[in-house]
Order: sequence, then C-alpha cells, then structure tokens
Amino acid sequence: MSKVKKSFREDWTSLPFILITGMGFVAAVLDFVFLQNLQFQVFGLVGLALVVVGGYLRMKARVQLRKKAGFDNLVSTSRLQIVEGHTLVKDGLYQRIRHPLYLGEILRNFGIVSIFSSGYGMLFIMIGAILLLFRIHAEEEMLIEVFGSEYEDYKRKTKRLIPYVY
Repeated sequence: MSKVKKSFREDWTSLPFILITGMGFVAAVLDFVFLQNLQFQVFGLVGLALVVVGGYLRMKARVQLRKKAGFDNLVSTSRLQIVEGHTLVKDGLYQRIRHPLYLGEILRNFGIVSIFSSGYGMLFIMIGAILLLFRIHAEEEMLIEVFGSEYEDYKRKTKRLIPYVY
C-alpha cells in the first residue's frame, strides 16, 4: 500500500476549523468575563463533563490509530493521510462509529464553551463542527480510494459519529 497524504488544499477545513474554534474559545472567555461578570452557571458542570468525555475519546482514538493503523506518533493522526503499512481500524472505539476522534473533538469544544455558558462561543463551535463534517467527507473519500470495498463494508456496519444514530 502506498502512502497517501491529502494536501492542505484538499484538506481545506483544517485551518478554518482551528481559527474558528480558537475564536469560539476567545469569545467564550470574553463573554464570561465582560458580559457575565465571571458568574458560573449550571452549564459549567455539563461543560466539564463534556470536556472530560471528549478529551478521553480524542486521546483513546489517537492512541488506537497509532497502535493499529501504523501512525508514527499521536500528532501524525491529525493529518488526512495513509501511512506505510496502514490498516483499517475497525475495533475498540471504531467498532460502532467511524470517527470517534472527531466526536471527541466536538464534545470537548462544546464542553469548553459550555463551562463559560457562552452562546457566542457556541455559535463559533457549531461552525467548527460543520467544518469537521466536511473533513469527514474528504477523509472517507480517501479511505474508499485506498481500502475500497473493505471500507465500503465497514461504512455499512457503522455510523459516522453517533452510535446507532448518525
């Protein structure tokens, strides 16, 4: 199997996602400090739970990709690429959903802005989540190109992000 790496042009969502998500975090903090006068709301506890669950999913998915798919390190799992000796991971977190890393990212990001009870931050994070959906599409095209019917069969047996739902 040859290496495949999406160029930044093909993986166009990366930079806007990082920028918009970062702006969401900044907006949440500014909202909390200047508009909410540093008053924590009950959403903060929900947000903390989302940060913990999302962080766990992200790290567990990256470790699983590193061990089973053949990535050299955890950082290399952030690029859309197929590495030498890459195998399709279909167990563990990947048994029911195809993109647990993205699910973890989305949960963690919503959790961070929920800690600050910021509707402004939430808007930015929602846009970032939409960008991730575009990225998932690009990633799945790459995986079909490389793994063909194996990935198509895996798609039929799993959901994209939410077990049993989507």
